[in-house]
Amino acid sequence: MPDTWQTAKQLLNIKPVIMKDRIWLIVVIGVLFMEAACTGKKSSDTKQQHSEHKAAQPAKNDMDMIDLTTRDEQYANITIDTVKVKTMAEYTTLLGTTSFDERKVTVVTSRIRGRLDKLFVRNPQEMVSAGQPLYAIYSEELLSYENELLNALQQQAQFTNMKQAMDQLVEGARKKLLLWGLSAEQIAQLEKTGETSPLVTFYSPVSGTLVELDVSEGQYVEIGSPIFRLADLSQLWIEAQMYTTELRWLYEKPVITVEFDAYPNETFSVAPVFDNPSVEADQKISLVRFLIINRGLHLKPGMMAYVSIKRNEKKTMVIPKSSILIGNMITAWIKTGDGMYENRMIELGIQNKKEVEVISGLKKGEIIVTNGAYLLNSALILKKGAGMPGMEGMKM
Repeated sequence: MPDTWQTAKQLLNIKPVIMKDRIWLIVVIGVLFMEAACTGKKSSDTKQQHSEHKAAQPAKNDMDMIDLTTRDEQYANITIDTVKVKTMAEYTTLLGTTSFDERKVTVVTSRIRGRLDKLFVRNPQEMVSAGQPLYAIYSEELLSYENELLNALQQQAQFTNMKQAMDQLVEGARKKLLLWGLSAEQIAQLEKTGETSPLVTFYSPVSGTLVELDVSEGQYVEIGSPIFRLADLSQLWIEAQMYTTELRWLYEKPVITVEFDAYPNETFSVAPVFDNPSVEADQKISLVRFLIINRGLHLKPGMMAYVSIKRNEKKTMVIPKSSILIGNMITAWIKTGDGMYENRMIELGIQNKKEVEVISGLKKGEIIVTNGAYLLNSALILKKGAGMPGMEGMKM
């Protein structure tokens, strides 16, 4: 434009010029001005088109990003957390039931033939202490053995010149009564008083809880007939079922704990003690037992238990499970700035109830969306189009 104006000035300053030539010069100057104006407009239009084309070019990964206002974030109820590196492990929960430790169950049987004259313990779940009277039995056979001991004592006093033989006879009678179930105190009392009785009381050999009573008063019993079943509840079994593919966890030294509905704020430690060597017919499950110490005897057989097996503990990068979206791809939303969110494809590892390991796709310290990710994903679908690959079947 300045060059055109200078040229016009030079043409107008040419002297002398006739009228006809002056008119011609004016026409030339006008043409030059119009040409300059058109050239300037064309240049301006070209710059504007170039600028618009440049603005229309998407930035790298711009199609995977969403820009929200503060008001939009509030409506979407978006909450965030930080990608962290921490120690985590896998957990598997089994449903089990407490039962008696059969190794701690004592069956009290009749030591001699006779009639049950008295049952001192008869209520199921009643606690029994060692040395507590259990039952009294009427036995003429036992009475004869008592008399045998008293006769041996009398002969011992009479035949002092055969002391060694008499001592052996007395000792043999004592051992016979011990074998028939009398205690040393009962035998000493018999020797002291010299009085026999066909009715003899028998005492509990162990402490425990009465879980079964198989007889009633007045019933005749034979030698070896079961009378009481006593269980020591100081330790219990928890029986559960596991798939055969999961049994290997028991040999990897996992941390095993158990919880009960009756004691929601307490966690108990247990140890595996048995897994069934055979598998149930037509099924892929196996019976397993865990041992639990019943301190205070608060736990009862038949209670429902939740056994948690903790394994594969390691230090790794984790995010909340609420952050992930699962479809054709596994993705999560990252907050990259004020109102800026990026959809990122990730690879997951082990997981527990609340958290999941991230193998790739995220970095420690990045801000991840824990609530509202589904709404962000819907906005991304609208931005790209409903038919975009990887969005079908997307869910939280």
